[in-house]
Amino acid sequence: MASAIVAPAVETRAERRRRATEARLLDAALEVFCTRGYDAATTAEMARAADVAAGTFYLHFRDKRAAYDRLARHTAHDLLERWRGAMRPGMPVADRVGLALRLAADFWRADLRRARLLLEGGPSFGSEGHLRFVDEIAAAFAASGARGRRPLSTRALALVVAGLGIELGRLVVADPGADTDELVRLVRRAFVTRPETPVSGRSRTRA
Repeated sequence: MASAIVAPAVETRAERRRRATEARLLDAALEVFCTRGYDAATTAEMARAADVAAGTFYLHFRDKRAAYDRLARHTAHDLLERWRGAMRPGMPVADRVGLALRLAADFWRADLRRARLLLEGGPSFGSEGHLRFVDEIAAAFAASGARGRRPLSTRALALVVAGLGIELGRLVVADPGADTDELVRLVRRAFVTRPETPVSGRSRTRA
């Protein structure tokens, strides 16, 4: 029996309009947060900056914390996609870790206001959001493939990248001219000591 072909869903005009309004609100929220600070920012200001009615904000976000969380998720996704796009198949683990950290430092340095907001000025990401980001990084490690005989947990690699990526951002916020390359080289060398170390989706424990 031939399998049924499922046609891709077509976005309606109303859905396009909703998505465009939400994107405008997120841009406005970022501007208001960066200008006023998280605590002083109001949803009314965000709606006004997006040129929509005050009530329209609540059709898209529960409150300003929900808008902030969405901004944080979009930022994490943007950084992750840049890293995925820059990785090459079969790239050694050390190079992938170094690439991720270098991209993170450059990413935060390119928009210091957003870095300051997300890393220092607003609420913490929370353990759930952080671990979700770690899992996405681990999946990218697993998907990229590697060579060698001794597997290294993708979760362990992801925790290193996520934690140091955030700390690099804080360093950049404190001193935009800081030499982040030295730290990246140091961390990369730590993984070079395990040449041809592949990555594995599971952690290994010693008996």
